[in-house]
Amino acid sequence: MKSDICDADLHHLKPGKRVVLKSFNASLIAPQDVRPDENYWQLIGSKAVVEIANNTDRVLIKFERDLFSLGLANHNEVPNALWILISDLKFICRY
Repeated sequence: MKSDICDADLHHLKPGKRVVLKSFNASLIAPQDVRPDENYWQLIGSKAVVEIANNTDRVLIKFERDLFSLGLANHNEVPNALWILISDLKFICRY
């Protein structure tokens, strides 16, 4: 089986779906004045799994990478998880 990244059916996001962060807050580049502990743009390209999808424009995703070791703040009860805009995600598809 081959694993690729695609945008198919993002409206079907549900817990357990594997995704990749393709942008952060609809941007590929961090603002110049962003604090180092809030530079989540360094996670672009990282794989994650959807933890919570509640029919809003954001889902809680848990990254495979450790936010603490990257110097990033983690404001959620779930370790290594952030609320991310659905439009910032790509599915990891299997064909």
